[in-house]
Order: sequence, then C-alpha cells, then structure tokens
Amino acid sequence: MLHLARIGAENFRVFEKLSLRPHRRLNFVYGDNAEGKTTLLELVYVLARGKSFRGSSLQDCAGAAGKHWRLRGRYQQQDDGPLEVVDAGWTQGELAQKREGQAATRLELLREYPVQILEPGLHKLLQDGPSYRRGFLDWGVFHVEQGFHVTWRRFSRALRQRNLALRQRAPDRELEPWTLELATAGEEIQRYRKAQLEAIRPYMDSRVKQLLGTDQWSMDLQAGWAAGQGLKESLDAHLARDRQQGMTQGGPQRAELRLHLHDRQTKTLVSRGQQKQLIAALLLSQCELIYRTTGTAPILLVDDFASELGEEYQQRLLGSLLEYPGQLFITSFAPSGVLEKLPDAAVFHVEQGRLHPVSG
Repeated sequence: MLHLARIGAENFRVFEKLSLRPHRRLNFVYGDNAEGKTTLLELVYVLARGKSFRGSSLQDCAGAAGKHWRLRGRYQQQDDGPLEVVDAGWTQGELAQKREGQAATRLELLREYPVQILEPGLHKLLQDGPSYRRGFLDWGVFHVEQGFHVTWRRFSRALRQRNLALRQRAPDRELEPWTLELATAGEEIQRYRKAQLEAIRPYMDSRVKQLLGTDQWSMDLQAGWAAGQGLKESLDAHLARDRQQGMTQGGPQRAELRLHLHDRQTKTLVSRGQQKQLIAALLLSQCELIYRTTGTAPILLVDDFASELGEEYQQRLLGSLLEYPGQLFITSFAPSGVLEKLPDAAVFHVEQGRLHPVSG
C-alpha cells in the first residue's frame, strides 16, 4: 500500500530541520497551537501537490533561515518494495520538483502520490461557491479516468479561444470551430463527472450512514447548461447573450454539485458538525473509489480531528478512518477522549517545531 516511509524537511515554517519515520498506517500528532501540527500535514501535502492547502504562497512556507525550503519524501508502493525518492524545493522564487533525481511535473506527482486532506477550512466545500465542489469532483475523476485531463485541456483551450473571439467581436464563421470543440469536450467532461458520481454513490450511502446515522441524503450534478439540451444547442441558442457579455455563460465551467441532508441544503441548514461529517464521507468515499479502481489508496490527512464534533461524532469519524486502507496522519490538541488509545499507531508530540515519539 502506498505510504510515506520517511519524511525530511529543512527550513519549512517552524521546522528548522525534520526527519521522521511515519507508521505505514496510522500517525497521530498532538500539541498546542502554532507548534507545528498543521505544518507537518502541510509539508506532506506540498511534497505531492506542489501547493499549500492553507492558501499560502510557497514563499510563505519558508522559515527563519531565509526565503528557501527543502522537502524530501521516501514513498513505498508496497511494504517490501523499493523506496521512491521525491524532492521539492523552493529557492529564488521557483519551485523545483524531482522524482528519483529527475525533474518531475506537478501533474506526474499528483497522479503517482495522491494525497487528500480533511481540515477546518474545508467547510468552504459546502458553504462557498460551486468552483470548490467542481474542483473536489474533478480531483477524483482525474485519478480514475485516464482520459479526463486531456479532455479538460481541450475544453479549457476552446473556452479561452471562444471567449477571446467573443471579446473581439469575431464573425460567426471564426467562432463556430471553437464552439464545436468546446461543446464536444464539455459534454465529455459532463459524462466523466456523472460516471464519477454514480460510482461514488454506494460508498457515500455507507459512509453517511456510518458517520451521520442516516440514509436521508442526496447528491446531484447540474451540467451548467439547460437540461434536455446538448451543449452545442445551448451555446447556439445563447450566442447573442454570450456576445453581449463577452464570455461563454454555459458549459461544465458552470456546473453545480448540490448536496442535501434530511432534505435540507447543506450550506446553511445543517450544523457545522454535520457539515464536517458529510465532507468526511465525501473524502473517504472518493479515496476508497480511487483505491478500488487503481489499487492506490490516497494518503489521508486529518487536521484538528475533534473540531466541531461531539464525542459521538468523534467516535463515528475515528471508526471510519480506522477502516480506511490508506496511510493516515491525524492531528489534535491532546491524546484524550477517543484518541487516547489508538490501535497500532505511531504517536508524536510536537513542540516548538520538534517532533518527539511517544511510547505507548
């Protein structure tokens, strides 16, 4: 199973120097605020994704020693398999990523070493605009559908070119090829997304019941153009509007993933604790689908485990996490409550940027 066997860091926020051998399954890190718990999860995330989940620039990750940092991870695909070395570094305003000593792209590392995170800021997945939900959905599609990225690039190029032609008031004959390409690729993206939702639904049924104790939930995807029409037909019907606005109004870039719990909108009509459990169900379901499809279980990061959750919800969430086959990194303020005695786990206390193993 994919896991990080070793982690190293230099001058990454509070970590002047870090060397860690994580447990292949469950790692629990506790400590006070601003001591390095979230930063540990961040460096695992940055190593594989080349960006921070905190919304920070990569330059902001540099510590006191200057505007530079280095990360190294040694991954194993199997317990007895060879170590695969991945490096990430920031210096002179540029990110450099390597795999086995050779330059690597973000896309390559994202596909080979998937990582996902459950953290307090992820409430925006339900509360903010539809772009967050599209991004979440597309991350899963990218990992299970090999052709998705190529189709998305085709669509993005056609959208840029069509919007440019609209702004330049190009004649219909110049607009038509981009409209046709956009419609063809856009409908393919919609098919990929719908297939992903149908594949994830059985996992969601199980996880929502486990985490929230109900089967009263729903999820649907609005394509981003009028139901019952093809995208080309819709674009042609709204060409005058698009010309007036100077941009394409319909297409998968306008798609909306909607979720309901007990027939209530999850954005405003359910509690924060319920929102967190529903997001956890989404992430776990998506990661499990990736595992069943590709054989690789994404590394899962859980920051501030107990936040927003009473004891019952904490117990439900921990039970779901312990069933997950991939490697886990969990943080909290203290090893108390349901986290007091974790089975077969590595426990670390972080203080002032230093990690100390804690014996059982």
